[in-house]
Order: sequence, then C-alpha cells, then structure tokens
Amino acid sequence: MNDTPYPLQRHFWRRIAPGLAVLLAVIVAGSVFTVMRSTESIYLELARKRAEAVSTAVSTSAPEAWAHLLAHGDTRADHEKLRAAIDQEVHELRIKAMKVYNLAGQVLFSTDSADFAKRETNPALKTVVFDGTPVLVRIEENGEALYEIYVPVTDAKGDIAAVFELYEPVDYLDALLVRSGFIAAAIPGAGLLLLLVGLGLLVRRGQREIDSRASALMETRRKLESFLSQSAADAARGGGDIPSKRVRLTLFYSDARDFTGYSENNPPERVVWFLNELMGIQVAAVQAHGGDVDKMIGDALLARFSGDGAEARALAAARDVQSELARANLPRPVGIGIYTGEVISGAVGAADRRDFTVIGDGVNVSARLCSAAASGEIVIDGQSLAAAGEADAADFGEEEEITVKGRREPVRIRRSPASEKAA
Repeated sequence: MNDTPYPLQRHFWRRIAPGLAVLLAVIVAGSVFTVMRSTESIYLELARKRAEAVSTAVSTSAPEAWAHLLAHGDTRADHEKLRAAIDQEVHELRIKAMKVYNLAGQVLFSTDSADFAKRETNPALKTVVFDGTPVLVRIEENGEALYEIYVPVTDAKGDIAAVFELYEPVDYLDALLVRSGFIAAAIPGAGLLLLLVGLGLLVRRGQREIDSRASALMETRRKLESFLSQSAADAARGGGDIPSKRVRLTLFYSDARDFTGYSENNPPERVVWFLNELMGIQVAAVQAHGGDVDKMIGDALLARFSGDGAEARALAAARDVQSELARANLPRPVGIGIYTGEVISGAVGAADRRDFTVIGDGVNVSARLCSAAASGEIVIDGQSLAAAGEADAADFGEEEEITVKGRREPVRIRRSPASEKAA
C-alpha cells in the first residue's frame, strides 16, 4: 500500500502543463500566421489600389500615351510623357521605383530607363498574369532590402492589360507584420497563459487538499496501527481474508510482579503512568531487536520473534528490558519468559471484530515460564538458550526442570540472575 499522497501537482506540471504549453504555442503560432497573412493580403490590396491610382492619374494626364501603353505598342516615343506623369505619382505615393510589363513580360515602362524593353521571366510575374492576384517578393538590391509587388492592371473590360511592379522599402510592411503578429500572439497567448496559471493554482489548491486529507488519513492509520501488532497491520494491508497458519516462533512473555497490589494502593492515573512507562521500555526493546509486540493485556506483554536468530534477538530484548527497567527504577519489576515452539498465527474472532494473534501451546508455555520468573529474572527454555549461542548462556544458571500446567512432560529451563535493583 502506497502511503504517499497522489502527486496531482507534479503530474500536472510534468504531464499536462507541457501539453497545454504545446497547444498554447500552436494556437499562438496559428494566430500569428493567420493575422500576418491577412495583413499581407491587405497590404497587397492597398498596393493594387495604388497601382490603380497611378493608372488613373496617368490616363488623365497623358491619355494617348497611356492608351498606347495598354495596347502594348512601342512606347519609346511616349516615354517622356509617361515618365513625367508616373514620376509624379510615384513620388506622391512614396514608391521607390516602378515598372510596367505587358503580358509577355516585356518592360513597357520603367523609372529606370535602362530596363526599357527588357523581358522578365520572374515566376511571380507569370503568377500575376495567369491568376490575376498580386504577389509579394522580398529581394536584396545593392545591399538594400526591398519588396517587389506585382499588381495586375485591368482595362475597361476587366481583363488584365498590364502588370505593375512596385518597389518599396521593407520597413513599413515589416513594421505592420511585427505589430500585427505581436497583437495576434499577445491576445490569445495572454488568455491561455492566464488559463494555464489558473489551472496551476487550482491544481496547487487541490494538491494541498489531497495532502491534508492524506496526512489526516495517515495520522489516523498510525494511531490505529499503534493499537495493533506490526504482523496484524501487515496482514490487513494484504487485502482479502487473513488465513491462519502454523509457524515456529520465539515468544517473549512478561508481566509486572504484584501489579494487583500496586493497582489497589494507587490512583488510576498513577497506574496508567506506570503502565505507559513499563510498556514504552518493553516495546522499544522488542522493536529494536526485530520483534513484534503481539498484544498487551494489562501489565502483561506478548511479543513474537521470527526468522534467523530469533532466539538470540528475543533474549537480547529481554536483557535490554531488565536493564532499562532497573535503571528507570519503576515501582514494580517484571519477570520474563522466553520459549520457542509452533503456534497458530492468524485472525481470531467474529467477522466484524477480530484479533490477529498467536495461539497454541507455545503461548501457554511462555506465560508459564514468565510466572516462574522472579522479579527482574529471565526464564528461557534450554533449546532456545542453546540456539541463542554459548555467549548468551554464560550468565545463566544451571538447567532445571519445571512443571507446566497442561503438559505431561516437564520443561527444561535456565534462569538469568535478577538485577540488584529488581531483587
């Protein structure tokens, strides 16, 4: 079971936010592209209007020469008349240079007389002739960036009679494109960015709520698990029914000496304080040596040790308990019994109220060994002590036999000497 709260905020910024950012970039790029193309189209339409203004002005000031030009005749004789009329319009409309082509691509007029009668094979010019739509081309000429704008000019019937080529500096149109692109990017970009930030804040708030609820849940779980053994908690996490099984364990059983007399002669608050101190020392020692507290019944405690070195670890825990209790100088000492044997481990009780514990002869024997222990003493069966190792047996007394209720055969035990304070 994963105790970590769901990382909503991390998933949002790592998985969702990048996708939203890509979507934002696509929308902004699309908006910028669309607006810039629209701006360019508007600019081309304005260029068409300027070409029409030139043609109208020239046809008014030099009608014969203009008619001759549209008829694609030889305009050399009319060149000066056309230049005078066109130069004035070019200057007023701030056009840098201008050419007029017939439909075959031949230059009928140019503000640069050197271009007169030349033939142009530019694809942009052919596009205008065939499609009738203006075309914009960016060029570099003598180190200067210019736009070539090819614009069709129609006759009275609406047919394309000629093509104007206008040369203009790039500054004006580029400035328009930049401003329009910026506006196109700023409006949806700002909106989507605010949306992303807003979602981020909502996710952050949601994460705080998740963390708060998860923290409260885990705190409740920790409190509940403090009433359970670790074995019970582990079994519950597995889900489903909890099966009972036969296992071999080393059991640690302790209880306080003359606890009944102490309870009768002290107020309940004092008794509770004593039990808390007593159990605190024992639980810490058991857990420090890899054991698990199975249950606490009044002043009695049952712990279980399993796996490699279970006997040695149980004995080490018992030694630590007696040592710490002697140092703490609590009002009552304890006796400890240690026994290794087979027991049944599982859930016992009704379906809606069960206890996960160990039952069997081994539990009974460990309790009897505890009863046989004097104040501050450890009583352990001979086999468990042998399994713990010779070093641990050094301070134990000689082997003896005791009769255990419920057993026909006596149990061979050895005793550790009680501490002076306990004694």
